Amino acid sequence: MYTNSIIPLIENNVSFSPYYFYKVFLKRVSSYYKENPSNRELCYRLIEDSDPMFGRYYIDPISLPLLLSLSQQLSKSQGDPINLYLSNTPSTISVIEFLYYSDFFHVAGDNINPTFPIGKNILNFNKAYIGGFTSKHIRSEHKIRCYALDDDLFLMNMIASIKEEEAKRDYLVEYYTFKVREHFGTLLYEKEVTNELANEFVMILSELITNGVIHSQANTFALMFSDRYKTKFSISDNGIGLWASLSNKREGNFYKKFELANIIQKNLPFHTNPNITRSLLSIFETLYYSMLKNRHGLFDLMCNVVVDTNGYFRIHNDYCQIIISSRMINELIPLYELRKKIVEIHNRYSFNIISLSEFNNSMTLFTEQGKYEFQNLVNTILRKFSEDTRFSAIRIFDVKFRGVHIEVEIPT
Repeated sequence: MYTNSIIPLIENNVSFSPYYFYKVFLKRVSSYYKENPSNRELCYRLIEDSDPMFGRYYIDPISLPLLLSLSQQLSKSQGDPINLYLSNTPSTISVIEFLYYSDFFHVAGDNINPTFPIGKNILNFNKAYIGGFTSKHIRSEHKIRCYALDDDLFLMNMIASIKEEEAKRDYLVEYYTFKVREHFGTLLYEKEVTNELANEFVMILSELITNGVIHSQANTFALMFSDRYKTKFSISDNGIGLWASLSNKREGNFYKKFELANIIQKNLPFHTNPNITRSLLSIFETLYYSMLKNRHGLFDLMCNVVVDTNGYFRIHNDYCQIIISSRMINELIPLYELRKKIVEIHNRYSFNIISLSEFNNSMTLFTEQGKYEFQNLVNTILRKFSEDTRFSAIRIFDVKFRGVHIEVEIPT
């Protein structure tokens, strides 16, 4: 058994999945801190039993970015790495083996070997428990990645030497485009998606990682996992969150900060905690803002996954998660078609094919159309939430998980 200060990661016959993380694990962590306000020394145990004779233990790979992101927050709060008590037995060896070959222990530990990922000193564990593997085949591409400016001295110096923020961003996008191709290219290009769509994913993921290391002001963890049925991707940062990030944006000639969020808030069919409302509104506002930009980002990822591949897109911010699927296809298609027009008008202006006034006029029109179509999407999501919360695209959690966390699932 375990005490309330030692929280198990995995339970027998219960997968440590993103859903389990949000619904069970976060609650346990929160309860510990509420019950022990003067004792901040939280510990983990790999499984609920310190010496199991039998059991089936499984961790969903795409939950690792969530676990590391949360654990880094907690380790910073308590001032020391979190103790993780391992158990290497016939029932847990496959979990230990996967965590090792996925570089979880290298990223989470105190590793300083430059041939492996630099350790973030998030967890403290006994390395003697790591070994005795069964040589089960684990794909070399199924690794947890950590992206941070301070991991690369050359990158830090280059960014420091660039004065303009847009130029810094351009450099980082190019840098992370190379990294994304290196880390995830094999998994993306081998599946039944076109090369054009795979290239689109590479471009978008490099943008998201750049957002994570610049705007969230935190490490960004990511992992891609593929099997016979689907490819799944998870990216998580523990930064400032969507609302603060939006607050830092500059208003343009056509985008007015939180204009869509204010419209949605007036029409909310339910009343809830203001923090939960803000979490929900910031997701919708961020997707809307992303649709208007010249750069590919969250909105494009959502459409590529849901419309182009019939997959699932999940985005979590603070207290809320939104799940976008083909159930919203009728509302998504007009937005997707509008997005193509927005990209085209940005390109035409950047190549001096149209004037600034023509660009502004077109974007003003597209912005109004976007607000209208986005309200249709949001109204559909909110209506279904009101009708039956069990099958809603909205998930509301009791515990705040700081930062932005994205999961996609692409069927193959």
